[in-house]
Amino acid sequence: MRALATLAAVLLGACPLMAQTDLSDPAEPWLEQPVGVSTEVPHPFEPLAVDGDTVSCWGREYSLAVPFPAQITSQGEELLAAPVRLIIEVAGQTHQVAGLPATVGEARDDRVEFFGAGEPGPIAVSAEGWLEYDGLMQIALTASGDATVDRLTIEVPVRPEIAQFMHSSKRWGQYVYERVGEPGRSWRPEGWQSLVWLGDHERGLTFVTERPGLWVGPPEQAMQVERSDAAVVLRANLIGEPTAIAGERSWTIGLQATPGKPLPVGWHGRHVGSGGIVTPEKAERMRELGQTVALMWNSLTTYFSYPEPADPEAFRDAVQAYHDAGIRVVVYVTLSGTGPSAVRQRHLGEWLMSNAEGEPLFASTQGNEVHVSTCAASTYSDWLVWAVDCAMEDYDLDGVYIDNAGPYYCYNEAHGCGGAHGVRYPYFATRDLHKRLWTVIHGRKPEQGLIWEHNSRTSNSLNLTFVDVYSDGEHFRVKSKGTPEQITRLLLDITGTGRQWGAQPCFLPSALNLREQYTDWLIGRLLPFGNVMMSVPSWFDYSRLVPVQQARLDFGLATEPVEWFTPEAPPAWLPITPEEVWVGGYRREDNRVLLTVTNPTAERLQARVNLHAAEGELGGPVVATDALTGAPTTRLGPNLVLCIPADSFRVVLIEPAQ
Repeated sequence: MRALATLAAVLLGACPLMAQTDLSDPAEPWLEQPVGVSTEVPHPFEPLAVDGDTVSCWGREYSLAVPFPAQITSQGEELLAAPVRLIIEVAGQTHQVAGLPATVGEARDDRVEFFGAGEPGPIAVSAEGWLEYDGLMQIALTASGDATVDRLTIEVPVRPEIAQFMHSSKRWGQYVYERVGEPGRSWRPEGWQSLVWLGDHERGLTFVTERPGLWVGPPEQAMQVERSDAAVVLRANLIGEPTAIAGERSWTIGLQATPGKPLPVGWHGRHVGSGGIVTPEKAERMRELGQTVALMWNSLTTYFSYPEPADPEAFRDAVQAYHDAGIRVVVYVTLSGTGPSAVRQRHLGEWLMSNAEGEPLFASTQGNEVHVSTCAASTYSDWLVWAVDCAMEDYDLDGVYIDNAGPYYCYNEAHGCGGAHGVRYPYFATRDLHKRLWTVIHGRKPEQGLIWEHNSRTSNSLNLTFVDVYSDGEHFRVKSKGTPEQITRLLLDITGTGRQWGAQPCFLPSALNLREQYTDWLIGRLLPFGNVMMSVPSWFDYSRLVPVQQARLDFGLATEPVEWFTPEAPPAWLPITPEEVWVGGYRREDNRVLLTVTNPTAERLQARVNLHAAEGELGGPVVATDALTGAPTTRLGPNLVLCIPADSFRVVLIEPAQ
């Protein structure tokens, strides 16, 4: 409680109480003190603990060594098959650097710093870095000497039991989701990648770097993932062709074990959707239809991505109406663009996310406004966090919806991108902005605070660790040259459950815009993974989603602790045939079970659930009903029989017989 009180005092001091905040105030109070910067560790994260060379945070442990960790664990499982190593080839000799002693410097609850060095050959190696409470480790690697280096490679050997899946992304909008595959497989992405993640259904390891201009060698050989019996090795070839080092060369590397935080009780009952200016009666009706989070779109604000309402009184009344109905309210912002305010005009030169020619990376017209790209590495972050803090104070908001979270890329030297090293993909600055928003929003609303992010095309753990809900899927819509059929089982395994990231997935269903025939197709694919669609009635057959949402709330998913299982590992006490069906569901502490059985095939089929096995586990006879209609289901002997149309689903409630 003391930490929360301290944090609240910091926030209130940064944004004093006022009737309404003028976000265009030329005095620019947001420049006086950065808001959301704190050494307190916010809930549900845990303070770092140092024991010798091991540093632990929530759910993970890092064995410090130079230049990289000797071991990393997540959820009690070791991630590495061997220490992360640096391979240096000079004059035909290969030197391997791994496991050198690291010295711990400053150690706080929120951050531990370390450093160390070694000289394995003609090139000396040093590393200094930090680990913070979200599990992100940043390492500044330096190679120094006077020699020609033929190759300098980071090798990250991940245990093959862990490295089942692979995700890579160069920037927002370019992505790969793949299965690692059998021993002998080698994968080379299309050039340098800023982010690569290797993991399984529960955990993983992210590797991040920001500046491709610091890498030397053929682009097609910059990175590689190779599978053997012993390990899945991520190779990052920082130097891939003979290169003279006379003095020093440095690179910044990020490592993060996932997931970054636990999910709270009740998270499956957060049903997010569109909002607007509403009457109390309409807000109550929305809640009756199963919606528990409302988004106030940017059309209700003065400028694009400014959390300042165009009609403050109506906005405040609507927020109150939502709260009275038990609905949380978030407002639209974006981390990478803003509209034509006086603040932007004064600071655009430093804020701008620019291309190599110094022009905005993008500019878009919305109504009569033109909004242009902004970079999280600039003081735009200071302004945006301050603005969100003040808007929460003024309007009792519960948080934000983040669009275009990025990162994209930037050449603007005015805030540290570009320059002699060329383009920068500001992953660390974007993560810092997320961290500050988490501090503000969950500091003001420890229980109700909510950060909901639109993350289509990238599962960036540095961002997702600091969000509560993420919405993937917009890129599958037809106008984006995608199709719903691209929503595969593999995609859902990697990014559809949220388990690997510690955040709630909620699909953004604009892929179905005006294509209602896909409603059952998509709901059936999402539900077994614990994923529901964003509530937007105009995008699909809304009448099919409402009963699903209500059944979930009636089961208690907004309030009750549950055991959750998904298609890759249904419980042994729930045998089901045929093998083509996907099954997922929830078990409450009172042994009630909410089950989704999906038929993803093009033919009608009959699924059978052996209830004798369930009765043995649940403590006696059970009854099963259709959770969407309340109608009894069919039972033949020990089997619950479910007839499921092609590309559709059934939701069944199983509970102890009275």
